[in-house]
Formats: sequence, structure tokens, C-alpha cells
Amino acid sequence: MRLGGITVADSHRHAPHRRWTRLGAAAVAIGLVTLAFTALGNASVRNRTHQAKSGGDISFGLEAENTNYCLTKAQMAISGIQVAAAVYDTLTVPNSEGVAVPYLAKSVEPNADFTEWTIGLRDGVTFHDGTPVDAAAVKLNLDSYRGAPGAPNVGPLFPIVLSVIQDVAATDPSTVTITLKTPVPSFPDALYGTGRFGIMAPAQLNAGDACATTMIGSGPFKLESYAQNEKTVVVKNPDYWQKGYPKADKITFVPVVEAAVRVNQLQGGQLNVMHTTSALQIETLTDSGGQTKALVQKPGYRELRYYIMLSDTPPFDNPIARQAFTTAIDRKTVNKIRNKGRFDLANGLMDTKAPGHLEDAGYPKYDLKKAKQLVAQVKAESGGAFDVVLGTLTDAENSQEAQLVKEMLGKAGINATIALQDQATLINQALAGSIDVLVWRNLHGGYSQSSNTDNYPWWSNYNTPTGATNLINFARFDDRATQDALDAGRGASTLADAKKAYTSFNQAFAAQNYITPMWWDVWAIGYLPEVTLNLPPLPDGGGKPLFVYGRIPVLGLSSSN
Repeated sequence: MRLGGITVADSHRHAPHRRWTRLGAAAVAIGLVTLAFTALGNASVRNRTHQAKSGGDISFGLEAENTNYCLTKAQMAISGIQVAAAVYDTLTVPNSEGVAVPYLAKSVEPNADFTEWTIGLRDGVTFHDGTPVDAAAVKLNLDSYRGAPGAPNVGPLFPIVLSVIQDVAATDPSTVTITLKTPVPSFPDALYGTGRFGIMAPAQLNAGDACATTMIGSGPFKLESYAQNEKTVVVKNPDYWQKGYPKADKITFVPVVEAAVRVNQLQGGQLNVMHTTSALQIETLTDSGGQTKALVQKPGYRELRYYIMLSDTPPFDNPIARQAFTTAIDRKTVNKIRNKGRFDLANGLMDTKAPGHLEDAGYPKYDLKKAKQLVAQVKAESGGAFDVVLGTLTDAENSQEAQLVKEMLGKAGINATIALQDQATLINQALAGSIDVLVWRNLHGGYSQSSNTDNYPWWSNYNTPTGATNLINFARFDDRATQDALDAGRGASTLADAKKAYTSFNQAFAAQNYITPMWWDVWAIGYLPEVTLNLPPLPDGGGKPLFVYGRIPVLGLSSSN
């Protein structure tokens, strides 16, 4: 990927199949892999511990506020996930090869048929309140995430994601055993949960409604204060289990909705770190003449920008209406206006390094003449109406994008109304089905060995065999072909089998046109010259961290200010 004339790249190769044992010889090989980030605007990313300076206060600009840090109930997008990365540790993390390796866990090991996973915990790790990160605490967290009977602070979404878990047992004080309902060779991927599955102290989990703001983890920073919609302040955890970290003394997370305003505040010194997926603002960061620096995500595991059509009610319960919608949108023109054409157009769900990637999965192409014909057919079958509500975020770039799409739909004869909402409200509207189209982005291929974790929860049938509803299938469809492919992918024990299953899924999904894919979003971290952006090695020779989904491991940040 080239942005601002600068290439960002890293090395990549496939890891051995049994990669979740105590890292052994396979992890020694992984540990030799380097993660190379080319400097942008004379930026440097220091990967060696002895090069990283310590100290300083960091002001980190986020694209949105997160109102709930009771992680088992939270509906976190990247802003919440970034704050959680400061306060909480996850049991596993993906390394630069797209392989989930142990992190807070010392080891994650399967039995012979991948139906049982044993988690070994590190000795001496404590939560911020001094209580131990032991098997009982981890079991409590996993039971709450999966919705076990009697578990505290169970939310509506994660029991869907972790429905494959049958039982969790604290085998001894440092060992947790997880029994699954079916074999899942990629289960360590799920323990990361795209950074959402942080391990909370029992005192937080058991705090009732106060769990949302109590924030007690085992991570590199402790909560100092939380003022909703103003700032979240975290301070250095002097007892952190990774010696020598964190580097910074304090991080203040500040929600700043407009990407342009975040960049202006970075340039003006009110912020010294910020994140963005705005192509226009990435260009500003990289063309600043050294005033700012930027770490830009490489291709391989990018998020997909797409429009979800809620397909269980009119008009999109009609596949002709879905085809008309996608055919009416000139994606190249939207990308050119929205992103100056800098982002790569997407024609499938998974990016280039994820199993199942296809350059063209088979989505309808832009054809205004055909779109008009299809719209006329839909109207003839529905009493003359083709009205849709587009739900998107309130910031300027999202609202301008929605307006452009509305105009394109109008040319084809589709009457679109735009609903601008904050992030939490937009998600709730999608869950309630009160909009017709959700303007969305998500990661559907974040690992190199399987696409299970990033697709199975989101696209499994809306109505499950148990009678429950899969709420995070925002498209709200039931489809035998896609479900069969997802089931095959979840049970795939080799990379070849995973590629076969997820290629079939990608094609079957496109054939039904449940979404309109747009482009691959690129994340960037902008920062000032006095900031050192260090991506420290993962523990136990696990390799280097993967910069994905806009989240960085903030334990390595420091500042000379």
C-alpha cells in the first residue's frame, strides 16, 4: 500500500499448524520474524526495548467516546478498544504473522481434536487492586462473556460470539480448561476478540452497574479518572508484569469526533497522538514536512468499508432490491471523492492475507441503466415505492459520503433518507432494525490461518437452531449455503481447508449481495516528533505485535514533553 508516496510493509509467512502450544520450536521461528515499518514524514518506529525512552504524558485523540467499560456488556468500536488496551490485557494477541499467541496467558494448548483448550496462567500477575490474575478470575470473566448461568454482568452480544463454549473450569489456581461443543482449531483467535476480551478484576465484574466505569484490569495503566465525553485519564502501573513497561507516566484519552479537528489539534499541540481512517487526514499527516509523523497500516488485514442491507424486511428481503442498490452505486466515484481514490476498492470480505480472500467475489458492478430497470421491477412489485433509510455517523466525512450515495440512489429511482447518529445509537438502531442500510466498517479477516473469528459470529444465520437470535448479524439473513461454508471453516484444521471453506463462503455471500463492499480502510496513528512510538516484542518469543484495527499497544508510548 502506498500513501503519500511511502510504502508500509512487513514480512509474512504461515505458521505451523499446532501453533498454540508453549510456542516451542515454531515460536522460535516466529520470534525471528521482524516487523518493519517504513518511516512516514521521517517517522521512526523503535522496536528494541533499549531504544525506547521512558516517561512523559501522552494526550491521545480518539474518534469517539465509549460509554461502557464493563467489557462483557460493552459495544466497543476502536476508540473503546484502544482505551481498553491501556487498562486490560487479553489472554492472546495476534502477532505480525497474523497468528494468535499467548499474552496474559502463558500458554494456550488444545487436546487432540481441538474440543478442549487448556490455558496456563503466569505466576505473580495481579490486577490493579492487588488481587491475583488466577484461574478463578479468568473463569469468572469467560463465564460472563459467554453468558453462563449466574455469571455477573452478562451482555447481549458476546454470548453469541462465544456460544461454542460448553464449559469453563478452574482446574487449579493457575490453569483454566475450556470445553467446546465442536472442534475449533482457531479458538485462540477468539480469546483476543479483536481486543474486546480484556480480563477484568472480579471486583469490577461483581460491581453491578458500576462495572461500566470501575475499570480494574491487569494492564500497563491504571484508571485515574473518567469524565464521559471529556477525557479518560490512566496512569502508569508500577507493578506491571512486563518489566520495563509501560514507558509513559500518563495517557489522557480525549474523544474528538471530527478527523480534521483531531489532526488540527495534533498540529497545534493539544494532542500528541491520534488515530484516523480518513484518507484526507492521512495525507495531511504524511505531507506535513516533519511537523507530524504517522504509522500507517499495511495491506493484508485491513477493515472493510461496506453498506449492510437489512434483509429480513422490505425492501431488502427482495434480492432484486439488493442488486438494484449495489448496481446504483458508483463505488469508484465515491472512493475518489471521499478518499481521493487513495484506498483500494474491495470486492470481497477478507483482505489479502486472510484465508478466503478473493480479488472479485462476484458482487454486482455499477450500471445505472440496469439499476433503473431493477428499481422499476421492485416498484412494480411493491406498490410503486422504493424507500430506504441510510444510517451513518454524524461526522462530516461520513455524512458527506451518505449524501453522495443518496444522490446516486436517487438517480436510479431509490428514495433515500439519511439518519445521522452517534456510534452507540447507530449500533442500537441496527440491532433494532429501525434503519434499512447501515454504513459500516469491520474486520473480517484479521488472521493468517483462519477467518473463523472474524466471520462466524457476524454472518451466522440470524435465527439460530436453538431459537435464539444472532443480533450481530446486522443483515438479518438466514442462508444455508453461507452457513454450511462457515461451519466448514470453523472446523478446518489445515490452512488449505480454511482457504477452501472461506473462498466458498466469500462467493456464496456475494451471490446473495447482503452487503455492498466499498474499499479497504487504512488506519494511521499520527504523532508529534517528541513522541516515541515503540512496538515492543510480545512476551516469550511470540514475535512482534500486529498493527491492525487501529489499535496499538500503548505500553510502548513515551514522550519527551
